[in-house]
Amino acid sequence: MVINQRVEQGIYVVLILSLEKEHRPLRSTELSEILSVSDSYLKKILRKLVLAGIISSNPGKDGGFRSAKSIEKVSIYDIYCALEGKECEIKASGIGDRIFVSGKEVSKGVKKVTSIFEKANKAFLNELKKMNLSELVSKKYYSKGAVDFRSNIGK
Repeated sequence: MVINQRVEQGIYVVLILSLEKEHRPLRSTELSEILSVSDSYLKKILRKLVLAGIISSNPGKDGGFRSAKSIEKVSIYDIYCALEGKECEIKASGIGDRIFVSGKEVSKGVKKVTSIFEKANKAFLNELKKMNLSELVSKKYYSKGAVDFRSNIGK
């Protein structure tokens, strides 16, 4: 299984904002440079994280993005749902119906396969709920914001 890039980048955005020195806001251009990704691409991720209430956006000269809540209260599931949605549509393409004559037997098989994917998806989402981002870094770094990401931009 491959971690979706949006989700991975979303996790790092929230961690960066939580660790930024004195919790200063960072602009999207700064975040995109830190992550080495396109600013226009990252803005789509940032917008979804803002809409989910995970980060906040403050316009203006000294504005930027900040964590909207402590990473102790943000799970991997929260970020996943913000960026990918809560529902994962599990749907067969119908290829079995096209290549096999007995539609009844194919239908039973499709239902079994769909069911197992639904169970796996539910287990996957439940596992994501179990880990908060605070488990990934030491509290001494995120409680006051101890990392100066800005000082490394452009180097």
